[in-house]
Amino acid sequence: MICHTCGRVIKNEEANFCEYCGVSFRGENAFDINSSPVAPVTETVIVNPKDKPVSFLNWFGSQLLMFVPYVGLIMLFIWAFGNNTPVSKKNWARAMLVIMLISVILLLAIKRSLGYEEIINNFFGDMTEYNNSIY
Repeated sequence: MICHTCGRVIKNEEANFCEYCGVSFRGENAFDINSSPVAPVTETVIVNPKDKPVSFLNWFGSQLLMFVPYVGLIMLFIWAFGNNTPVSKKNWARAMLVIMLISVILLLAIKRSLGYEEIINNFFGDMTEYNNSIY
C-alpha cells in the first residue's frame, strides 16, 4: 500500500495509520487503495558541502589564527562573509565580530565617562613619579 500523503510504501496492508507521516487510512481521511498513488519519496539525501561539520584541526587552527595581529580580524571577515565557508564557522565568525564590536563600544563608553588619564592611571599607576626619577 502507498500513502497518498507522503508517498511512501507501507508494508502492512492492514495498517490504520501511515508509519511515516501518521495520516489515517480509515475514517474521514481514508482513500481508495486502488487509486493512482503519489510518486514515492526517495530516501536520497543531498549533502551540501557547507553543511559538513568542521573538523577539530580546522577549529583548532582557526582559534590559533585569532592570536595573530590583524590576520585574525581579516580572517573573521573572510569567514563571516565568504561563500565557501561552512555554515557553523560562518555563524561563529559573525558572532565573534559582533562581540568585538560590542567590546569596542563599551571601551569607548568607559573611556569617555571616566576620562583617558584615569584609565591609564588605574592600569599603570601614577607614572609622574617614575618619569621624574628618570630625568
